[in-house]
Amino acid sequence: MLFNTNVTSVLLVLLTLMLSGCSFFKGDDDDDEDIRQPAELVRFDEEVNIERLWSVAIGRGAEDKAIQLVPAYAGSRVFAASADGSVKALNSANGKVIWQINIEDFYSAEERKVAFNDSADSITGGVGLGEELVLVGSSAGDIVAMNQSDGSLAWRADTTSEVLAPPQAKNNIVVAQSIDGKIAAFDPLDGSRLWLYATSVPSLTLRGTSTPIVTDYVLAGFANGRIAVIDIQQGLAVMDQRIAASLGKSDLERLVDIDGLMVQEGGNLFVVSYQGNLVAIDLAKNGQLLWAREASSTVGLGSGFGNVYLATADSELIAIDMDTSRDSWDTKALLYRDITSPVATGSYVVVGDFDGYLHVLAQSDGRFVGRQMVDKKGLTSPAVIDGSRIYIYGDSGRLSALEIR
Repeated sequence: MLFNTNVTSVLLVLLTLMLSGCSFFKGDDDDDEDIRQPAELVRFDEEVNIERLWSVAIGRGAEDKAIQLVPAYAGSRVFAASADGSVKALNSANGKVIWQINIEDFYSAEERKVAFNDSADSITGGVGLGEELVLVGSSAGDIVAMNQSDGSLAWRADTTSEVLAPPQAKNNIVVAQSIDGKIAAFDPLDGSRLWLYATSVPSLTLRGTSTPIVTDYVLAGFANGRIAVIDIQQGLAVMDQRIAASLGKSDLERLVDIDGLMVQEGGNLFVVSYQGNLVAIDLAKNGQLLWAREASSTVGLGSGFGNVYLATADSELIAIDMDTSRDSWDTKALLYRDITSPVATGSYVVVGDFDGYLHVLAQSDGRFVGRQMVDKKGLTSPAVIDGSRIYIYGDSGRLSALEIR
């Protein structure tokens, strides 16, 4: 878990020690016995077979663990990006490369000297798809838009800060959320900025942002524990609501970032913050709160079978009934294994972990039905589902296609 660069070096050292990797220190009232160890994986009777269809190297894995590069698919193609600037379009059936580019080639030699560094990641956010574009955020503070057909440059546009989540494109608009608490909207034809929505950012935040949802509005969550529903034409908030309050004496205790994936089901929005709440909001009734419960997550939510799936900050996986907020089931078998955002496919829900395993659980009762080693360097990015196909990008920089049989 990493933090924004506006924190002092002393705080960075302290916080890195406290929240590094997959281990967390216990609270002040606990023994110092110290570091919470990841749960050992327990054997079970496998009920499904997880078949690896193909695996392709996209490029170098990210040095910055806050970067989660998520693949995206459209039709018979799947698109993936790596931290070293590579973007590839692959045939989803067999993984063969259709086209490949490096975004640094879209910059002049002089621009590259300023914008990129051999020791830093070139792509920080992606992949977004829509409006016939492939979209990534670069370490230069740009949105880079490529044509889906051949990877050629469509346009580049400046943002106000780093973009760590995939830019989104829909309804004739491209939106990107940056770590300085801003949402920028661009014209998909030429990249001209349409509007900029800004919110206040606490002095100390987790390094990351949520991914905006684009419908008839833009739905966004921020580091100050607030969510906003933004008019897609004018960039003005039609609803702005706090879901978590900063409490406690220290800056650490007051962290309430919304960094994980949000879920929209029908007219309801489900959002979780770090050290705050999981809430259900009725968007059709001007943000009326349906229910709320204490929760803490940095990776967010999935949904299926009438449940919202919560991956907590401690890597407990909980299925919560969308209507009643009651637990349908939960499992602590993956505690402190840094699980990814839960994703539902068919009758199952899947999560990855820091060791590189993909875990398959039954949506009905949470029992483990399958497990597959995918990437020995770990899984940080959530899986992406296309029917029965699972695409997952590993920390080594490889994209794998799997199927549950």
